[in-house]
Amino acid sequence: MDPPRILLLTPRISGVGGIAQHVRQLAKRLRRSGYEVEILSSETMGLKLRKGVANIGYALSAALKSAGRRFDVVHGHNLPAAIPVKTSRARVRILTIHGVYWRQIRLLYGPFLGEAAKLAERGLLKGINAITAVTMEAAEHYRSLGFKVRHIPNAIDLSELPESRERVSDPQITYLGRLSREKGVDLLVEAALRGMRGLVIAGDGPLRSLVEHAARRKLLRFLGPLPHRRALRILAGSDVAILPSREEGVSTVLLEAMALKIPVVATKVGGTIEVVRDGYDAVLIDPRVEEVGEAVRTLLEDRGLARKLAVNAYRRVVSTFSWDIVQQQYLKLYHRLLSHL
Repeated sequence: MDPPRILLLTPRISGVGGIAQHVRQLAKRLRRSGYEVEILSSETMGLKLRKGVANIGYALSAALKSAGRRFDVVHGHNLPAAIPVKTSRARVRILTIHGVYWRQIRLLYGPFLGEAAKLAERGLLKGINAITAVTMEAAEHYRSLGFKVRHIPNAIDLSELPESRERVSDPQITYLGRLSREKGVDLLVEAALRGMRGLVIAGDGPLRSLVEHAARRKLLRFLGPLPHRRALRILAGSDVAILPSREEGVSTVLLEAMALKIPVVATKVGGTIEVVRDGYDAVLIDPRVEEVGEAVRTLLEDRGLARKLAVNAYRRVVSTFSWDIVQQQYLKLYHRLLSHL
């Protein structure tokens, strides 16, 4: 019998972004389990799309690229992948949602497009065999629209964590990820402008020029987009990991910092508050510049507190957010859907 054929759809597959990492890890593990896996992303299709049209450009290109081809399972990630998921010739169609999508669009592109995305969600999700969400918040939101949604969290592979650490600053307060407003990168730049020292930023995105300008003024260290292995070494060498998001699913960087026993400052948004608890395994703040600086200063000065939070966070991530656990949840979903056809 031929192995089941899986098509994974994601707008991006490279970089340190959480969705890209999630799909890379899922693809690797599916292949290990005997599935034949293909990935359609902007990179694999050679697309270079401008901000503002990237999502729809990806969706239409992926729909055309997959047209006429048969797969056992087509599994898309986030709402832009819903169109090619629905137009695909697959026995099973699955969509994984990485946060409340319309709120992300509102932050990135303004209230008009945010409301348009909100109105479009119902139509995009109709006709899909199974919907999963990496956060309980997103699962509840889409259930409220009348859809059945299964919560399968984000995860990390503990075996891929680095043994070495890299220091590029002293102190070293590290942000890894997309350089965009919904991630709160502008708050970090403002905190550095107000005197927070030791900030290290790596990634790419629409706010890159803002970060580069701050780096030229010696307010922070900017490393640009990094290979994942080096990004993890930088994270492992940090005194504090910081996630100042205004909107967030379950951040892969958050899970990686927890697994590396790096104390975390994060905002009280989205899936973050499902993963960590304030004062127990992280310091949680509102997305405000003054709170960013104060929380970082607290962890740098009180290393006993920092160690306690890091140890508790490590226990939490190992018990709940390991890919060894999450992989089985996806495989059970695939098998159940395929067996009922």
